[in-house]
Amino acid sequence: MTQENQLDENHQPSVIAFNYNNNKTKAVLTLKGIIDGVLADVSLNEVEITYLKAWCSNDTFDFNDGDFIDIKEQIEDILEDGIITSSEQKDIQQMLKDILEYCSDTDAPTRESVNYLLGFLSGISADDVLNDDEIYKLRDHLSGDTDLVKQWPANALKARLDDALEDGIIDDSERHDLMSLVKAVSGQSFIDTGLAYGMSADFSTSNDNLLKLNGLNVCFTGTFISGSRNKQKEVATKFGAIVVPRVTRKVDVLVLGSVASRDWKFSSYGRKIEAVLSNRNGGSTTEIINEELWNIITCNSI
Repeated sequence: MTQENQLDENHQPSVIAFNYNNNKTKAVLTLKGIIDGVLADVSLNEVEITYLKAWCSNDTFDFNDGDFIDIKEQIEDILEDGIITSSEQKDIQQMLKDILEYCSDTDAPTRESVNYLLGFLSGISADDVLNDDEIYKLRDHLSGDTDLVKQWPANALKARLDDALEDGIIDDSERHDLMSLVKAVSGQSFIDTGLAYGMSADFSTSNDNLLKLNGLNVCFTGTFISGSRNKQKEVATKFGAIVVPRVTRKVDVLVLGSVASRDWKFSSYGRKIEAVLSNRNGGSTTEIINEELWNIITCNSI
C-alpha cells in the first residue's frame, strides 16, 4: 500500500501503524517534556496528577507495546501516593531516554527538540496556571538550545518571553498572554476537555474576522469539527476564494481544522504550518487562521 493510500480524506494517517515509530517517539518525547513541565515549579498539584493519569489512559497509544506498558506501570506506581520524588523522576526519565535511543530519528534532532518542547509546554500549562518558576524554566530551556529557537514555535515563544522579562517583572497581563500562547502552541485544553493528548489546534497569525475571501488563495489542513474539508472548500468557493491543495508563497490563507491529528508533526498538518511560517520569514504575507475564526469570517461574508 502506498503512503497516499494510507491517508484518509483529510490527508491524515488512516491507521495507527502508519508512521508508528515517529508517533511513538513523539509520545515518549512529549511525556518526557510533560514530566519536566509539571515539575518545573517543584511541586505537583492535584490537577497535574490527574493530567498524568489521563495521559496513561489515552487509547491513542498502543498498550500492547512493551515500552508503553512499562511507562504506564511506572507512572501508575509513581502516582499511587500522589507524589513524584526526585528519584522517581530520575528513574522514569532514564527509562524514556533508553526507549528513545532505540526508536528515535537521529537525523531529526530539531524535530525531536520541538516535540519535547510541546510536551514541556503541556506540562507547565496543564493546571491552567503559569507561575514564575515555570516561566523561568521555560526561558532557561529555550536559551539553552540555539538550534531550537530558530524554529517555530520556539522562536515565537522566545520573542514573547524576552519582551515579558525585559523589565524583570511579569505582570498579570504578560502572564495571561504567555499562558494563552503556551496553550495555543501546545494545544493544551486539559481543564476544558479532560484530554491529555491530541488536543485541538488553536494557532493563528491573524484575528481579522472581517477578512474578504473573494480572490484569495485558500488552503485547508487538518480535521474540521464544523464539517468535512470538502464542505469547507465549497464554502470558500461560494465566497469567491480559490482553493489550492498545497502551501506556496502565493497562498493567502491557511485554515486549520480544530482537531489535531496524532501525526501532527509528521504529516501534512504540521508541515503546512511550518511551510507558511518559513515563507513568512522570507516576506510572504500568508495568514494562518483556526477553524473558529474561519467560521466567523464565513458568517460575516453572508
